[in-house]
Amino acid sequence: MKRLIALLIGALSLGWFSIQVQLSGHQRSGWLKSEYSGPFGFVRDSFLAAVQGVSADSRGLVAGLAIGDESLLSDQARDSMKVVSLTHLTAVSGANCAIVVGLAWLLLGRLEISRVIRSLVSIVVLAGYVLLVGPQPSVLRASVMVGVVIVSKTLGRKGGASAALALCIMVLLIADPWLVADYGFQLSVLATLGILQLAPALAERFRARMPTWLALTLAVSFAAQLFCLPVLLQLQEGLPTYSVLANVLAEPLVAPITVLGIVSCIVSPIVPWLAGLLTWTASLAAWIILQIASGLADAPLATLGWPSGLLGIACVVLVLGAVMAWARSQKAGNRFIAALVIGVAAASILGSCTSDQVRSWSWPPRDWSIVSCDVGQGDASVLRSNGAVAVIDVGREPRLIDKCLKSLGIKRIDLLVLTHFDLDHVGGLDGLLRNRQVGLSLITSYQDERPAAAITYRSLSGKSESVVQVGTGYSGKLGDLNWKVLSPHQGAAEAEDSNDGSVSMLFLGPKFAFLGLADLGERAQRRIAAESSGWLGVGFGGLPLVVKVAHHGSGDQYPELYEELRPQIALFSVGRNNDYGHPTERTLSLLTRVGSKSYRTDLSGALAISANPEGLQVYASGRG
Repeated sequence: MKRLIALLIGALSLGWFSIQVQLSGHQRSGWLKSEYSGPFGFVRDSFLAAVQGVSADSRGLVAGLAIGDESLLSDQARDSMKVVSLTHLTAVSGANCAIVVGLAWLLLGRLEISRVIRSLVSIVVLAGYVLLVGPQPSVLRASVMVGVVIVSKTLGRKGGASAALALCIMVLLIADPWLVADYGFQLSVLATLGILQLAPALAERFRARMPTWLALTLAVSFAAQLFCLPVLLQLQEGLPTYSVLANVLAEPLVAPITVLGIVSCIVSPIVPWLAGLLTWTASLAAWIILQIASGLADAPLATLGWPSGLLGIACVVLVLGAVMAWARSQKAGNRFIAALVIGVAAASILGSCTSDQVRSWSWPPRDWSIVSCDVGQGDASVLRSNGAVAVIDVGREPRLIDKCLKSLGIKRIDLLVLTHFDLDHVGGLDGLLRNRQVGLSLITSYQDERPAAAITYRSLSGKSESVVQVGTGYSGKLGDLNWKVLSPHQGAAEAEDSNDGSVSMLFLGPKFAFLGLADLGERAQRRIAAESSGWLGVGFGGLPLVVKVAHHGSGDQYPELYEELRPQIALFSVGRNNDYGHPTERTLSLLTRVGSKSYRTDLSGALAISANPEGLQVYASGRG
């Protein structure tokens, strides 16, 4: 019981510490660098040049599994793997180190050498592998732990893997105390701890109801996922519904890919064509893993709602304690109480799922005119009139905008507006362009030298029928809606930065008006207010106004503009638990003061607005 209490206190403390690190935005510096070449950089380079695959992403996943390099993976693949908790596959871990040491030990066993020499050579091989892949936190944890086990076994010392993990943690934190602030290190330690402390007991319980191989696979995956949840909740919204299923399906394919990848890495400087052949073979299994990730990420309710902050962590730790007690306790009374806690938690999740599923069946309404997609901390708005569709910004993640547009049944976009080149507005462009036609694309005339601008230009040039840099006064029609660009002026000479030069637009139709303020700050809002005679006049003739509030509801607003407009509905496109404090209380209070009803994607999910004789009706997809 004392060990269980210590584990739960540790998990709660680590989850709380993760929140503090996230809020502080601390970035660890020192001898562990994200960009790594090392003494075997030429081997990495030759391997990455030789790696082949049945698809671009399967090629990238082979590289990730072999040497932890995910640079060849697309954002879409990363997003899908993140949703179903498969991102650990691209982080070199204990499995990789065990494979390397196991291969070395097996080959050395054919030589007539002593056990001590085999151990020393194995450690040297392991050190070489670490130098090859780079000193990532998960690599260091795995390699030091494997090294400790090898040394203890060679010296004939008794000691379990848990003791080796404890020693490994102490050594690494003495070397670099800020490792404790690294999410990769935290997840690596927690996953290993779960496998050591919970998986064996779970496997014993599961064996009574299923084959041994399935019981072991489920126990390992479930234990690792459950122990990692206190930290994972700081990196993603809610619980990954299909994480255990995804890991169970992917697990048998991991070892063959890793072995073929490591062997091809070794031979790549000498026989590149053989390396290419080996990685192409491995990519067949990698392609299957990617299909699993993509299919489950797009499945209904891929993420379950869960409380945020310290309350969410406390709930997870309570469930973790209950599962530990149920699996490990020998007393029937303890197991009964633990099962009761687990049942209550499962019933709560099931009730939330049922509510969200019922709500999703009725969303979106058939007569929707405006939708604010739930794309996390970013912007993505959709307007429809007489079958013509406009999309304003695409969020950061391709998967999220693609999911939103699929739910709306959109296959052609007549007007695409990318207000500026911040990644939370253009990063998801590939998701929008996937299997869709795009007519006219409007982009800001502000001259942005950042890479995202050049990437966006290239993506649009081959997919959009025309691309226009717009300025104030540029106008057109979308079905029954007349639209006009309000800012910036052509060339955006007045803009101080990209937010200041973002495109704001007014859509005016027979039933409503829509004003998109992009990421304009107070200074830019003052400018369009000063020029309101050209677009506002004496008002909108009694039409209800919907405003997409500027910059996710930051405090940088011009109150007089909102006081003049007095929108009926204010939409906040904002990410749940974002680091920026959006939307601010100042902006929320401002909208309440002018009589607006505020709706937020972080609280309600995607939002759809229908215009009917009774006025504007708002429908929320719900979260989960």
